Amino acid sequence: MSSERTVEVFIENLAYEQILVELTSQRRKDTTSPQRAKQIEERAKKYLRASVAALGLKNAAKLTAQGFVDHAANLAAKVFKVFRLRGDR
Repeated sequence: MSSERTVEVFIENLAYEQILVELTSQRRKDTTSPQRAKQIEERAKKYLRASVAALGLKNAAKLTAQGFVDHAANLAAKVFKVFRLRGDR
């Protein structure tokens, strides 16, 4: 795996982890059905993969450790908004 792909996978997984934490919280509060949570999880994976690929990291300047976290947090926030998680209804 190339270094660029490794970075992409890292960012995807970091954002995905944030989404899973939120979905788990929603399930515990019974605000999201199991079917809806599964749908969000599956669609989020596809969205993250496409979004990270579109970043064009190999053409970008070096990212700092905080840059990785920021990219992942921004992607997770977009998913939260799209699927109206965290009370953004």
